[in-house]
Amino acid sequence: MATPKILLVVGGGPAGMMTGLLFARAGVPVTVLEKHGDFPRDFRGDTVHPSTLTLFHELGLLDRLLEVPHQKLHQLGGRIAGRAYKLIDFRGLNVPAPYIALMPQWDLLDFIAKEARRYPGFTLRVRFESHA
Repeated sequence: MATPKILLVVGGGPAGMMTGLLFARAGVPVTVLEKHGDFPRDFRGDTVHPSTLTLFHELGLLDRLLEVPHQKLHQLGGRIAGRAYKLIDFRGLNVPAPYIALMPQWDLLDFIAKEARRYPGFTLRVRFESHA
């Protein structure tokens, strides 16, 4: 009997969790190993940029992602030497979500984990430390 092959992803940050989700969607058995017990811990980023929101749209997950509490940042500005400047305006982008979504990264990671668990080949192992 052949030993089943499983893809291991080390680290449950944004890249690791997305890798796990994408491979699980493709039918590849995948296990994400995360050393912490949960995602709410040390400071992590709080922004989901338009390009990332577009990726979620392409995966058919944007509407569900936007159910997670967040704020929308449509433009950025600043004051330099007492003068106000509009620095960036995302509303001109031709994307499904032309803004930055302000959401704690742990909420994003929890969302990705929840979506990945919909696939039978996905496993997230927390509190995992290698003793090699």
